Amino acid sequence: MVVAEVFVFIVTFLIINYFWKQRRFLYLASKIPKSNFDFSLSGILKLFTADSKELFEMSYESFKNSIGTVKTWMGPVLLIIVGNPEDAKIVLTSKDCIEKPNFMKFFGAPESILFGDYGPWHAHRKILNPYFNAQGVKALIPLFNKKTRIFMDVVKEMEGKEEFNIFYYLTSLALETITKVMDFDVNILNLEKVEREGYIHNLREFFKAVSLRIFKTWLHPEIIYQKTQTFKDEQGAMNKSAMKFTREIINNARKKINDVENNNFSHLNNNNNYADAKECVQKNFMNDLINNKLEDKEIFDEVKTILVAAQDTTANSSSSVLLLLAMHKDIQDKVVAELHQIFGKSLDAPFIDQEQLNQLQYMDLVINEAMRLMPVVPIVFRKVNNEVTLSDGCILPKGGNIIIPIYKIHHSKDIWGNDAEQFRPDRFEKENLEKIHPYAFMPFTKGPRMCLGYRYAMTLMKIQLVNFLMRYEVDTSLKFEELEYELNTTLNVCQGYMISIKKRQT
Repeated sequence: MVVAEVFVFIVTFLIINYFWKQRRFLYLASKIPKSNFDFSLSGILKLFTADSKELFEMSYESFKNSIGTVKTWMGPVLLIIVGNPEDAKIVLTSKDCIEKPNFMKFFGAPESILFGDYGPWHAHRKILNPYFNAQGVKALIPLFNKKTRIFMDVVKEMEGKEEFNIFYYLTSLALETITKVMDFDVNILNLEKVEREGYIHNLREFFKAVSLRIFKTWLHPEIIYQKTQTFKDEQGAMNKSAMKFTREIINNARKKINDVENNNFSHLNNNNNYADAKECVQKNFMNDLINNKLEDKEIFDEVKTILVAAQDTTANSSSSVLLLLAMHKDIQDKVVAELHQIFGKSLDAPFIDQEQLNQLQYMDLVINEAMRLMPVVPIVFRKVNNEVTLSDGCILPKGGNIIIPIYKIHHSKDIWGNDAEQFRPDRFEKENLEKIHPYAFMPFTKGPRMCLGYRYAMTLMKIQLVNFLMRYEVDTSLKFEELEYELNTTLNVCQGYMISIKKRQT
């Protein structure tokens, strides 16, 4: 009896102590209006069984119908949905919201620039920035041209055939390019079609598993999650995708650095130009990652993150552009007219330089409009480390987690007009864009943690599109209003990016 009374006393004390310490947090949370998420029994059961498609539909309906800043509780986790562009700016530029929530570490790269806390993010960004700034990306243009030509040779196997998912081809190109930037040759474009698509399928399955875990908070504890099928799917998918190359890339880089230290360049350069081989190794960002006294875990996380982010972002965006152009032949014709004006009417694009890329003004409008309608990252998360006051006076409590629903903002009729669901590139003409809040369009997010590789992605994307659209006319049977989406961290079209291609008439 005494033991029971002591137990009850201890439990009661701990509960009272918890709520006392959390009183400010709970008070501020209570002042934020509730979201429209369905918390009925049927709503909770639907979340419990939801797949990635249903998860997107549920979250978007909740975001779309919410006005201003609202909250939802996912078990003990407070999620605050900030859907106003001005408030999104406050959050994304605040030093008190610069870190990601703890559940972002489920991606398995907690020491990386994308998912890490302020410390690793700040340190790694300094190392990587020279390779992804304007000058660094300009130096990669010859590589982008070379790899794109290999891609064009591979994709011609689909000329005049039935519709196919262009995403798989573009992801292979993006993977082969980023690994070469890391001074490692994958040559995935030369693999059999089934093998290429198997790798990409596994990568998407990994994203799907992690996304489901983030929103299903009962899966957050490792002791529970590791007993689920979702965990098994995640581990199997990652081991067959990014993990497959990450160790090889790091080992390859270490070997080349060791060869430099021992003046052994014979395997690096067939023409015995040792000076060039040495410079190639020393100017590679893998060399900087390894020689900047980073822990092995930090290097591994960073390589894995860059490998995944670089291929998925570029391939996803390029696929969206091609699919939308296939649906809108009039806009496709305008893009091609611009290409012919700059490059001539040959079916094969020349090697493209920075000056020519800068002339692609209409293509810029098209890419921006495609990324507005189909943003690669439909939502972003931030953690509140100290209280932050929004434009309407709402105070975000320390310890809360923020969702910025980019997809919702990009589709808002209040911002973009009644035709917000239509593909209209001219809305990005300078005179039209001046009327739009700068944070109403965030394909690469904004603020200090804006995507480091946005120049890389845009440059590679343009070179891909120039080559592809000069040679091929693109068509599809899909209709934009019939597209369905999956929330797999990145936004994916459930039906696939299905297009057919035929050679243009010269």
